Amino acid sequence: MKKVIFLLVLIFGFTIFNAQEVEKLIKNNNEFFTGKIDNSANLKVLFETISTENQEKDTYKVFGFSDVEGTKAYFEGTITLDAEKTQNSKDQSKIYDLKLSEKGNGKHNGIFSGELTLKESSDKNQLKFEGTWTNYGNTLSFPFYFNN
Repeated sequence: MKKVIFLLVLIFGFTIFNAQEVEKLIKNNNEFFTGKIDNSANLKVLFETISTENQEKDTYKVFGFSDVEGTKAYFEGTITLDAEKTQNSKDQSKIYDLKLSEKGNGKHNGIFSGELTLKESSDKNQLKFEGTWTNYGNTLSFPFYFNN
């Protein structure tokens, strides 16, 4: 019985550590992730707040803002581990589903949906976000990517 309790404590402790580590990586030392939207416009993204929404499913609730060439839009969203994609990853990366909903209802407000690929290494952990941004009216849709 002691072995079972020890194993459960060990697993629970690893889950909490892992969640805190992922939160720290997404926070990126309070620095911008940089990239492009529509393969042309400069895109910067800052995650201001990250919290664990569901530790069992590795789901994180995020708040922050995007900056496309000086135009800021605040967002909230979720980042959730995709266990199947992670298991099938050729380079042992962790793959997360990403959905960030911008606040506002203008023509240039919408949803970032796609994936976060987290490749851990002893040198530097690499985070790459990519997918499609679509405005709320479904009249604009652009590919995006940003990374550290």
